[in-house]
Amino acid sequence: MLVSVIISNYNYARYLSAAIESVLAQSYTNFEIIVVDDGSQDNSRDVINQYEQRSPHQVKGIFQENQGQGAAFNTGFAAAKGEIIAFLDADDVWKPNKLQRIVEAFQDSNTVGVMHQLESIDAQDKLLDTNYTRGRVPNIELAKLILDTGNAWFYPPTSALAYRRSALAKVMPIDTKTWRLWADGCLVYCTAFLGKIQYLKEVLGSYRLHGKNYHASQQNPVLTSEEQASWQAAMETTNQGVNAFLERINYPARVDLMRNLDYRRSLYYWRGKWNTQEMLAISGIIMRYPFYTPTERVYFLFRFLLKSMGFLMRPPQLENLSA
Repeated sequence: MLVSVIISNYNYARYLSAAIESVLAQSYTNFEIIVVDDGSQDNSRDVINQYEQRSPHQVKGIFQENQGQGAAFNTGFAAAKGEIIAFLDADDVWKPNKLQRIVEAFQDSNTVGVMHQLESIDAQDKLLDTNYTRGRVPNIELAKLILDTGNAWFYPPTSALAYRRSALAKVMPIDTKTWRLWADGCLVYCTAFLGKIQYLKEVLGSYRLHGKNYHASQQNPVLTSEEQASWQAAMETTNQGVNAFLERINYPARVDLMRNLDYRRSLYYWRGKWNTQEMLAISGIIMRYPFYTPTERVYFLFRFLLKSMGFLMRPPQLENLSA
């Protein structure tokens, strides 16, 4: 079973060698590596060319103008020959048994996708706290979870995703405007409605935290008004993209973003005004939230109500200033 490994790269020459080497070191050797360079301005081309010369039968470089992650995925998929398509970010690395484990999982003919967990490392390859492990383990069918929570699932990032070509062909090519960024979300959300997704409760790779993606990973970041607007637009665009796909495949249900706790609660906080109807609706979502334990539900409900009460106590002049 040939596995096509698609590495999308943009200005990550300093990490790219480690990513490629982690594939070349796999115990499962029936693979090809397609490196799509999305208009890098560093020395990524030199790195890719060196590996093409060193392993011409395994590594293929494709260079294109900068168009975003979605376009890089499309380019890589169009060039791939494998029955299985596995994705790897240029700044991440895999464990040596990664491909062997996912190929074993794909022996189940009903499986259309395989995911796994990733540990987190820093720019110097140092392992970070286990709390940084990427990818939650869903306890129900992924499609149902997405519908129930309005896309509120902390899915594993790109480097933990692999799909059967036949399923991915129903998703690709993806809309490069909708999915210029976070294109891995398109893969996760759309394929969930095409068949069985296996989740391996194993750490089979390392997600590198550095620079912007490290800061973005922090809990409860303080966002500027521009960042808030960008986050909201990204959430809404993602939801529209998923529903457009569901319409295209004639799926009977649609994803309702108003079920998304992070989205709805964040907008309520940012508005900073008491709204009884909205407060009750969000409280209900918190108490049904499948990712919270019973204790956490009580804690987060109390915290939400306490912050909501603060809106009632806000002086009128401050209320006007925040509008």
